[in-house]
Amino acid sequence: YRGVGVSFEYPINLQVSFMLRTLLFLPLGLMLLGCAPAVTTVSIQGKVTLDGQPLAKGDILFTHADPQHGQEAGKIANGEYTANVHPGANKVSIRATREVPGKFGPMGTEPLLEDIIPAKYNSATTLNIQVAKEKKDGYDFALESK
Repeated sequence: YRGVGVSFEYPINLQVSFMLRTLLFLPLGLMLLGCAPAVTTVSIQGKVTLDGQPLAKGDILFTHADPQHGQEAGKIANGEYTANVHPGANKVSIRATREVPGKFGPMGTEPLLEDIIPAKYNSATTLNIQVAKEKKDGYDFALESK
């Protein structure tokens, strides 16, 4: 640094040391970024029916067989859904509720909701699919309430 009446320069060994550290760690950092596995999902779509009728609204959850992949979810509307899912084996859980007419929840002000999808399709799911990268649609689920 050179100012009015003041002169100061960094010692050459500090400048070289900084340059050497930069040259050493910059490529290492770039290599680590390049080695991260690519996270790829496939956008899939399908239909969900309950007793032959399109499910008005609900949620669909995909849990990959490999625990390193997180769960993926989608919304069901008018019997159809779209979700971004990791390819491979996935367990599927489907949930939907409806208001119980004339009944209220614990606070007494909000409507009481009941599950309309049997446990065999959610908490104790028996639904499994194999998601293929090439197949985008046709992942349909025909559920029965009994």
